[in-house]
Amino acid sequence: MAGGALDGIKVVEFATMVSGPYCGKLLADMGADVVKVEPRSGDPSRECGPFCNGQAHPERSALFLYLNTSKRGVTLDLETAEGREAFQRFITWADVLVDNYPPRYLEGLGFSWDSMSALNPALVYTSITPYGRTGPRADVKGDELTLIHAGGLGNLMPTRAVDIDRAPVKMGGRPVGYHGGVTAALATIGALMGRVKTGRGRAIDVSLQEVILAMIQPNVAGNRYHGSSWSRVPDRPPATGRMKSKDGYIIVGAPEDHHFSALVELMGNPDWATGPQWKSMASRINRIMDIAPLMDEWMSQQTNEHIYHAGAAKRIAMGPINSARDVMNSRQYAARDYFVELDHPEAGRYKYAGWPYHMSATPARARSASPLLGEHNHEVYCNCLGYSAEGFDRLKRSTAI
Repeated sequence: MAGGALDGIKVVEFATMVSGPYCGKLLADMGADVVKVEPRSGDPSRECGPFCNGQAHPERSALFLYLNTSKRGVTLDLETAEGREAFQRFITWADVLVDNYPPRYLEGLGFSWDSMSALNPALVYTSITPYGRTGPRADVKGDELTLIHAGGLGNLMPTRAVDIDRAPVKMGGRPVGYHGGVTAALATIGALMGRVKTGRGRAIDVSLQEVILAMIQPNVAGNRYHGSSWSRVPDRPPATGRMKSKDGYIIVGAPEDHHFSALVELMGNPDWATGPQWKSMASRINRIMDIAPLMDEWMSQQTNEHIYHAGAAKRIAMGPINSARDVMNSRQYAARDYFVELDHPEAGRYKYAGWPYHMSATPARARSASPLLGEHNHEVYCNCLGYSAEGFDRLKRSTAI
């Protein structure tokens, strides 16, 4: 196969859980040589379920397995003198350092940006923190729940609520970590391109709070310039929203006049939805709830598969609310070869989510399953960092790895 777009780029990933490891995964699957540095106890994501085969095991965490494809893995304890010496070698060796530990952690061990830049002037240092490295909250901890709300996204959730006074909630999964990882990878690649011109590295300061705000910026603009309410919306907005079908739920988006006209045609032009009062959004807004029960009755007789394709034929934005099984069995994903299968010595063979992009000349690919804890210690410390056999033995005896 063709080489990856980032072939030759050496990355040290000193990061845990989602944001830093996802950044590293994106770079690794593009061809970068990513060495994941874990504490001797392992990345905490190894303890997060679900677990393959249903048994809790540090090598069977679905989260860890997904986030760490294409990487080499080593262990290192920076609290030891030997560990800090090894980390200096990593900094000298690397093109990129990805870090999502608290802002002052590496600095407290003697690894400030200035000191790392002195060791390796070409180093790109990507730091991911809850609130950024400056400002009054620079040293404050944050997690998915606090950052969803700190960035303003929680105030929009749930987007469809029977009780509009229901308190805000967070999104499912770990969107803060994943969006933060994408942002960090984008900034890292930009800094690497800039280095081609200048020969100098750069420090990148990614704030997860700001990542979330960037996601919902249009809502902020609407509030500022149009006076619209930046909050949740009722269960059935004028655009029709979520509807129950014969075999599940489907989202129907028909906000514009031509969309609604097409939807009425799809329903068979019933008398109750035709006439001048349905031609404009301004008129429909005050009447849509009057016919909502009739629309619900019609939709309850349609299957998701039929209405999805029938709506698409009329250029109506509509689609089913898919379960995990629906996603895995999707013909669209299959047609694009989205899922890839990987063998892992402990977890076994499973399908993994692929990439939401195709690159014609340098396709992304998972070159290997996630590393076992400390799997590449000897290979990396001896072949990459220059430790002799005796030096590697001393490193092991020191409990640094």
